[in-house]
Amino acid sequence: MRFIRLQFGSIVVAIAGATLLGLAAACDRQTAASSDHAAKASPTEAPAVKVVHPEKKDVRRLIERPGYNIEAYERTALYARIAGYVRKWNADMGDRVHKDDILAELYVPEMEVELKQKEASIRQASSEIEQARAKSQAERLAKVGRSGVLDKEQVEEAGLGFEAAQAALAKAKADVSVAEARLEVVKAERDHVQAMLEYTKIRAPFDGVITRRNVNTDDLAQPSAASKGDSLFVVEKVDPVRVFVNVQELEAVWVRDGDTAIIRPQSLPGQEFKGRVTRNSGALHPQNRTLRTEIDLPNADGKLMPGMYVNATIIAEHKNVWSLPAKAVVTQGEQSFCYRVEQGKAVRTPIQVGLVGKEWVEVLKKQARPAKAGEKDQWEGFNGEEIIVASDLTSLTDGQAVNVLAGRK
Repeated sequence: MRFIRLQFGSIVVAIAGATLLGLAAACDRQTAASSDHAAKASPTEAPAVKVVHPEKKDVRRLIERPGYNIEAYERTALYARIAGYVRKWNADMGDRVHKDDILAELYVPEMEVELKQKEASIRQASSEIEQARAKSQAERLAKVGRSGVLDKEQVEEAGLGFEAAQAALAKAKADVSVAEARLEVVKAERDHVQAMLEYTKIRAPFDGVITRRNVNTDDLAQPSAASKGDSLFVVEKVDPVRVFVNVQELEAVWVRDGDTAIIRPQSLPGQEFKGRVTRNSGALHPQNRTLRTEIDLPNADGKLMPGMYVNATIIAEHKNVWSLPAKAVVTQGEQSFCYRVEQGKAVRTPIQVGLVGKEWVEVLKKQARPAKAGEKDQWEGFNGEEIIVASDLTSLTDGQAVNVLAGRK
């Protein structure tokens, strides 16, 4: 009986093991079948993308350049042209002046005496001309008398004999010419002295403000060689003022005369002043590769003073140009591209871009597919009908199928 029970127990164990093995095999077959079914039932779905059309927009790019100084539109240092004593001065530092205002007057006594001498010489030369002309007239009368128009007694009454008049006529005419030439010389000398005396009046060269005065009454003002030494006055034109900005090479191509510029002085927090790009150097500096650009600012109220430290922003703008949202354009190195949707697929399309703004990018041309194999690609303009992907560009590949979200074409 004991032997029978042991044998029966072995049979039970054997049956139980076989049953477990069968169940495990069945589970493996079911799992494999389920995996195959899932693989066949869930293929990779095309991503859903948002699309746009190119639009005509105003594209703006802000060119930020910090750390520049306001400068006077013009700055002129005034020096004495001739030596002289300061008789009086009429303007001081901070005074606003107008063009040709007399700022100071010099006194040059020797030149004033010389002017009087030249004027006396002119009077003398004029008298000599009158005498020479009178003599010439008498000679002419003598000649006329010989011709029979006047009788001989009338000629003698004029103070000359007939024979003397005939011989002296040529000399009298020459005397008149010499006297007239002498008068012209004396007048030219007088005019020269008068012109030099005009330099005794120190005049304002333009409307502006006096920023330096270095003269006092009875100072001896002397000409400075090559404008060295202290000037008598410094006059600056402060309406308008100007700011020179050095624009980096990559942004220099977008700067145009007339572009709006915003100036923010650090000493006037919260205040902005609008000006215009007036001109640029037209060439990059060979060392730092920047474009020197001038911005003019109206300054009627005088708030902006030369020397103020400012930050400048130039607003480069292209109006009414074909544009795409910035998120629809990818730039890698020197190449830019977008994805066009054609027959349900995203087609990677190289494009030529213009001004790149914060929200919009100017698009110039797109690369068309070659008509035949082996031909070079051709570039063509945008027409607004293109369907451009505007989302998830980094996850797309050329030729990938996409689902366009409804209402976005």
